[in-house]
Amino acid sequence: MTSPTLASPMLKRLYEWGVVADVEGRPRRLPAGVTNLAPQAQALMLEALDAVPGGLPATGWVTELDFIWDSFDRQQTSVLVMRDSSGTMLWLAGRDGG
Repeated sequence: MTSPTLASPMLKRLYEWGVVADVEGRPRRLPAGVTNLAPQAQALMLEALDAVPGGLPATGWVTELDFIWDSFDRQQTSVLVMRDSSGTMLWLAGRDGG
């Protein structure tokens, strides 16, 4: 679920996505990016999460960003998924893709 539509035309909503894996007990940041579409951000995050080698726990997320001029604020993490070493995925937020 994403936040309500922005009230000001000066604001722009973007979606940051990323994946981190636990490699030998250390977090390792994997692919990440920014897009202007929430469903695309979720799809890219899930693709990157799926690409993490089997047996490695990993976490993926999508965070809403509001940009105004040359600064931004992170608003909320609208999607959060954890994958354990067996490959089981636990959706902590946002499974409906909306």
